[in-house]
Amino acid sequence: MHVTIAGGGIAGLATAFYLQEQAEAHGIDVEYTLAEASGRWGGEILTERIDGFTIEGGPDLLLTRKPWGVGLCADLGLEDRLIAPNEERRKTFLAQGRNLVPFPEDFTLVPASFMPVARSPLFSVRGKLRMGLDRFVPPRDATDDESLASFVRRRLGQEALDKIGGPMLAGIHGADPERLSLLATFPQFAEMERKYGSLIKAVRASRNQRTSTGDARQAAPMFQTLIGGLGELVEAIVDRLRGDLRTNCPVTGLAKRHRGFEVTLGGDTLKTDAVVLAAPAFATADLLDGIAPQLSDRLRQIRYVSSGTVSLAYRKAGVLAQHDLDGFGFLVPRSEGRRITGCTWVSSKLDHRAPDDGVLIRGFVGGDEQEDVVEMPDGSLVRAVREDLEHVMGLTAEPLFYRVHRWRKGRPQFDVGHLDRVARLESLAEEHPGLYLTGSAYRGSSVPDCVRQAMQTADRILGL
Repeated sequence: MHVTIAGGGIAGLATAFYLQEQAEAHGIDVEYTLAEASGRWGGEILTERIDGFTIEGGPDLLLTRKPWGVGLCADLGLEDRLIAPNEERRKTFLAQGRNLVPFPEDFTLVPASFMPVARSPLFSVRGKLRMGLDRFVPPRDATDDESLASFVRRRLGQEALDKIGGPMLAGIHGADPERLSLLATFPQFAEMERKYGSLIKAVRASRNQRTSTGDARQAAPMFQTLIGGLGELVEAIVDRLRGDLRTNCPVTGLAKRHRGFEVTLGGDTLKTDAVVLAAPAFATADLLDGIAPQLSDRLRQIRYVSSGTVSLAYRKAGVLAQHDLDGFGFLVPRSEGRRITGCTWVSSKLDHRAPDDGVLIRGFVGGDEQEDVVEMPDGSLVRAVREDLEHVMGLTAEPLFYRVHRWRKGRPQFDVGHLDRVARLESLAEEHPGLYLTGSAYRGSSVPDCVRQAMQTADRILGL
């Protein structure tokens, strides 16, 4: 059997790795070609190491609640390289004018207890009372999808949406909460409401259950990464792959044969038994125009937005004289009118990210309805980010250097109804035996989500 995998991001790389490993484990004869249009592997995983600084252009953490990312690290022998964020500096802030206001202790989108919220200066008295009413708001009868904005507003109120939900979702998904699907992104919240009728009651019940059973998992870190950045993950996969690996090799044509497909890539034509399309949905749509027009049309319904990061390296002494960096960073509500949507104090959050006398800070730009910022020239974009950091943090120190990373149409948007659309896409793809869709556009966009889909795709190809 020969398999062609189009796309050398984490989904394509992990598909090739698990296809190779599972085929060998089960004694199945498989050859594969992995083709990547750009000149490097990894997609949005991009790690640069400069003068003792470790700079991530894209994702930098693996959510351990989704175990497939750290599981891939283990399968590659990288367990000893995993580290967690510095818990003693876990504080996160919200930018309000020239102030950074801390989020309540142990608080994400759902308050674990009400007292930290009651004491927080982040919310008005009215906003606090409205959040406390979550315990008395009846659950929604309908089971169909709704937007995250609708859900948060209904359960916790508009202020929680403006100060928590909106900034958080802009940071995670680059998304507009008014359009973002609850079931595709935070299905656990819908389940919490269904089971307990209240988010606060659900969080308390979960915590009490862990305490009563002595569940050790509560001590596990929520996130992990690799000492040298997630680029280590890409490097380890590529080192293990034994197939036909091609960079600077876009797939430009796809045609059906009596059995299998004919793939045009890099000037060559391959006859192949199966094709895995691990490219963005719009690129996949272009390849399928001729053989699956209905599938192609539906793939184009998945929206993408552009985002970017600006990483700034500093001398530690110059920065700490102006700001203590005691925390992980801050989020910025859209109402603030800033160019940045958030900022991570990277060297405070993670060890091994800057030399002893250095500090690394990363600003985030772009996302839904803010894509124009991504297209600013490098110099103008860096000035804009530095102006926002000066306004919010009082930071005027001159950086040693900067790195700008842009991800044009790099973030798929899981709009309301997304899971229904994906189910229909999968059904249409099944009409073409040997054709597989995988990647960030479908059932989760995080690195662990992409790894899980890659594992499932490899098993389906091998009939496992």
